[in-house]
Amino acid sequence: MLDPAIIESLHIPFPPERPALVEEQVLRSAAAEQALRIGRRLADGFDAAANSWIATMERARRSVEGATIESRSAEDLRLLSATIDDFETVAEMRAKQGARLQKRIAREVKTAFRTDPSLAAAHRAFGGRIVATEKRIVDALLDYALFLRAVRADIDPAARGGRTFETTDDLAGYLAGLGAA
Repeated sequence: MLDPAIIESLHIPFPPERPALVEEQVLRSAAAEQALRIGRRLADGFDAAANSWIATMERARRSVEGATIESRSAEDLRLLSATIDDFETVAEMRAKQGARLQKRIAREVKTAFRTDPSLAAAHRAFGGRIVATEKRIVDALLDYALFLRAVRADIDPAARGGRTFETTDDLAGYLAGLGAA
């Protein structure tokens, strides 16, 4: 038999609901309803396009992960390095644009709250979705750039960017010389 305290704890009610007046979108203006419809459609389209693009990158990544890379020409390494730089540059540009977008949305929401709180809530809702999708895209760009860096390091040991050590004793000696160990 269960302890009486456990039995009693099974009968605890759920927490109370917030009053309806606290919810942002209880009563929506016509402008807010229209903004929500348009915002959902645009955010859904952007999400779908981003998901498709990320899935394409993942398929490309899986195909490269299992492949044996035999070409190690200087031109191939240059092309790989340029591609890595392109991915990182695009990620940086999109991250900056996303930060500016987030600030602009916050300003627009603050301004809209003065005249139509439901419209402001609509802007915040779909603006937040757009910013979140943009962050996922930036993360995917950076992840793929890191993946390509690992591929380049496998192909060209000189691209690893640092000294390599054959044994742990060699590494320990090097670190001791730096004062790190």
